[in-house]
Amino acid sequence: MTGNDRERLLLHCCCGPCAATVVQYFAGTGKQVTGWYYNPNIYPPEEMRLRRQALQQASIALGIPLLPPEPDPEPYEFLLAVAAEGGVRCRACYRLRLEAAARKAKEEGFPAFSTTLSISPYQDLEAIRETGEAAGEKYGVRFEFVDLRKKHRESLERARSLGLYCQNYCGCMFSDLERSAARALRAVRKVKSAAPAE
Repeated sequence: MTGNDRERLLLHCCCGPCAATVVQYFAGTGKQVTGWYYNPNIYPPEEMRLRRQALQQASIALGIPLLPPEPDPEPYEFLLAVAAEGGVRCRACYRLRLEAAARKAKEEGFPAFSTTLSISPYQDLEAIRETGEAAGEKYGVRFEFVDLRKKHRESLERARSLGLYCQNYCGCMFSDLERSAARALRAVRKVKSAAPAE
C-alpha cells in the first residue's frame, strides 16, 4: 500500500509524549497520520509553549506532518465552554477540542479524525468516545476511537528517549490549582509531622 492509497487521519494532539505512541499505532493500521495541536484549555501560556514545542519535536522524530496550529486562545474560551457544560469541566474540554478537530478534519478533507487523549489513564474514555462520535456526526467525518491506555507507560518511555517535555498535570487552570493545593497540603503535613510534640 503506497502513501497515496492510505486513508488520511487527522490526529488531535494534546502533547508530544501522548503523540509518540498514538501516531505509531495508527500508522500501523495503515493510516496516513497528520497531527494538529488545538488545546485552549492549557494554562498558563508557558505550559502551552512547552507542549506545542514538544509536539513539534515529536513530529520531526516520528516523521509526521503537523497542520499549522491555531493562534493562542484566550483563557475565557475554555471557561465559557465549562460554563456552557454546567461546570463539568472535562466533558466541556473534550467537546471544545474534539468538535474543533472534527471541523478541521472536514475543512481539510480528512475522512476521519482521532485524538491522543485515548492513551491517558487519567481521562474519561467513554466520555471521549461519545463526544468524538457526536462531533464526527455533526461535521460528517468519522471518529476513530481506540483505547490505548495500556500503552501509556510505553509512550512516556519513548517520550523520554526522545527528550520530550513531559507534563505532570492535565493542563487546565483547574488541574493546576488542584496540583498546587495538593502540594501545599503535603508541605503543611510535613511541617506538622516535624514539629515537636507539646
